[in-house]
Amino acid sequence: MIDQDQHALQWHSRRDGVIRGPFSAGDITRYLLLGRIRLDDELSRDKIIWSPANYFSGMLPPEVINLTSWNDYQKLVEARIQADERNSERRCMHGPNRDDGHPERRRNKDRRRDDNSGLVRQYLYNNTGRQSSRRLLLLTLLLATVSFAWLYPGQR
Repeated sequence: MIDQDQHALQWHSRRDGVIRGPFSAGDITRYLLLGRIRLDDELSRDKIIWSPANYFSGMLPPEVINLTSWNDYQKLVEARIQADERNSERRCMHGPNRDDGHPERRRNKDRRRDDNSGLVRQYLYNNTGRQSSRRLLLLTLLLATVSFAWLYPGQR
């Protein structure tokens, strides 16, 4: 069990050698609930000694501890919806960030940007060059085969 002093410490998570953090104990609990940190991810306070997240029972949300029935999974989904800060209201037309000056707001509905014409030409040129060399190689092989068959008719 983790006492109050340990809750004030900063935590780091590690998965596949990638270290993230620092996080508060509350963040760790929320990220475990949301699935951003998994129970088999490692946690550390000093980035030296690492232990699996499920070792720190004081930070485990009750919704992820005992998933044995359909109702348990439903409770987990409900808790995730409540804990997720990325709600749809933020992006809708009536949300608090709907003004045109917000840096994350798209100006139009299309996410695509205009293509860089230089990159497009380079891509097309490189593909055309590769295709031309393939065609030339195939033509050369075809001519060599026909020439061989014509010059050595007894080899059939």
